[in-house]
Amino acid sequence: MSPRKSKLPLILGAIVIALLCYNAFLLMDKLKTEKENAAKMAQMDKELNESQALSEQLEKDYNTTIAKLDQAAAESSKLKKTIEKQKAELSKSKRKIQQVINDGEGTETELAEVRLMLASFYSQRDGFLAEIASLKNKNRKLVAQKAVLTEEKEVLKEVVDEQRVIEEKLRGDKTQLEVAKADLEVVNRSLKVEKDELKNVASVLKTNGITANSIKIRNNGEEKEVKFGKRTDRIKVCFEILENNVTKPGPQTIYLRILNPAGETIAVEDKGSGVLKDNQHGGETRYTISEVVDYENAPTDMCMYWAEDDGFNKGEYTTELYHQGYLIGKEKIVLK
Repeated sequence: MSPRKSKLPLILGAIVIALLCYNAFLLMDKLKTEKENAAKMAQMDKELNESQALSEQLEKDYNTTIAKLDQAAAESSKLKKTIEKQKAELSKSKRKIQQVINDGEGTETELAEVRLMLASFYSQRDGFLAEIASLKNKNRKLVAQKAVLTEEKEVLKEVVDEQRVIEEKLRGDKTQLEVAKADLEVVNRSLKVEKDELKNVASVLKTNGITANSIKIRNNGEEKEVKFGKRTDRIKVCFEILENNVTKPGPQTIYLRILNPAGETIAVEDKGSGVLKDNQHGGETRYTISEVVDYENAPTDMCMYWAEDDGFNKGEYTTELYHQGYLIGKEKIVLK
């Protein structure tokens, strides 16, 4: 055998061994690749399952939150506008998260992004629910305060109504009192007038022992009583003023009125005649002459004269004495 032929089996054996090693390598590589692919598939399934779970949890939590918000809106119409706004914002956030889940391949990076978005969503949800709870609490407080205010208003209204009734009664009582006061003032004025009249009447001087005489004055100045009018120079009226403690002491005016036979008052203004107020009968009365006496609340004698230069006509003359407008004495004299 030649040396060349003796090496051929060796070469063939080496080739076989090499082929076997290569095939073993390929087999090992294939097994490794399949193992890696299986691991990747398992990871992908896991991530897809997690994405699905996150999507389902998102849907569940979203629906639960919407239900709570709808319930809160049903309980308080004042919160409806705020809740609708919150629902719109939550729906917008949900759509974004769902879009990311739907468009993604479920990689860990994408899942991390979804988790962050979900955390933001839940934070937003919790904030909205807390805000609604706070608003509901405030509303409950406001309702309670309103109830208290309503009760206080009713109480105040009752008080005001009672006060109004009292004021009406007081006004009525005041009116009655004013009427009674006015009536009392009228009575008081009337009583005062009567009192003043009584006082005036009580203070009027009284006379006693009135005498009326026709007098002629002699040349020596002595007085002589005569009966004939033509010979009469004066008519003399004498009287006693009685004691009166009601009358204020001091000057008091006595008025003498002489009526001639025709019933006319003898009056000459130049000789002191005038008019006095007649408090007894009303109106005015002419008087013949007046004289002031210093009265000291004691009996006082007094005489008054009226002279006629041409004498007096015959007939009956009436003499009247007045004090403070009241007739206090009267006497007649007949001249021939």
